[in-house]
Amino acid sequence: MNLDAFPTRVILMNEYCAGLPLWDRSPSPDAWFGPLPRGVLGLSDDLENRLVGWNERYELLMGQNQQEWPSPAEHLGFRVDGHLLAADLQREFGSAVVVLYLDADAERSRAPQTATPPAAGWQAVGQDGQTFRPATPRPSIVEQMWAMPDAEFEAMTRTVDVAVWLWTPGRTPTRILLEPRDDGLPLLDRSPLLDLADDRLEAAVLGLSGPLVDRLAQWNERWVSVSEPGLEYLIDGHEVAAAVQAEVGPDIAVLFPEADRANSMPSEEMRQMLRRVQALRAADS
Repeated sequence: MNLDAFPTRVILMNEYCAGLPLWDRSPSPDAWFGPLPRGVLGLSDDLENRLVGWNERYELLMGQNQQEWPSPAEHLGFRVDGHLLAADLQREFGSAVVVLYLDADAERSRAPQTATPPAAGWQAVGQDGQTFRPATPRPSIVEQMWAMPDAEFEAMTRTVDVAVWLWTPGRTPTRILLEPRDDGLPLLDRSPLLDLADDRLEAAVLGLSGPLVDRLAQWNERWVSVSEPGLEYLIDGHEVAAAVQAEVGPDIAVLFPEADRANSMPSEEMRQMLRRVQALRAADS
């Protein structure tokens, strides 16, 4: 571990681990990855104990093989406490480290590439004159899917419910991002749905209370015109995100301070499959 390459981006993420539930997401080839051990980040003993306790709570509630939370209330309480832990973690780190919770933009966390990948179709010649070529790649999942005959594809996808993956106005989101905006609530729809035409969200869709709507409006007014928000913005945002999470429930992930673009849309394989399903069903109707 290179202590000179101190993390600049850390995500709080529950996991079955012995260390802190913190993972280095710095865009550096010297990133520490994680889980990060105790004692190397300069955090107080109290905060480290709370982080470990929060993660042990996850392990206890979920067990080794359990796939579902014991109750929505347990899930929600754990998630809200994560937002508040992220705020305290940000407070101790200061402005030098950005604390992420529930999601992290992979593009911002990607280390610079130093080597140029070989061009497609390359070949090399050894000293004995023998030619070496890479093996022909197998067709991608998308290519295999489009190569299937219509009847075979329809049989394979007859139970697919396109509506589950299709955005419609007023639909309850599964992922929302807290982010200042010029008008309306500072909440954006980041659900991985097809045809997401409008990422704006209304309080009625989320069932937000009047006091929370007022708090969001005040937060937005404070930060929307700040070009480079700093430490106070990050701490304040984690605390506001906790309040939003408490009201929307555990089935909607409240993301702050960013959302991964890849997680905010269906995968290319899913997108292509749904498009072909839609086309075939439209032709049959």
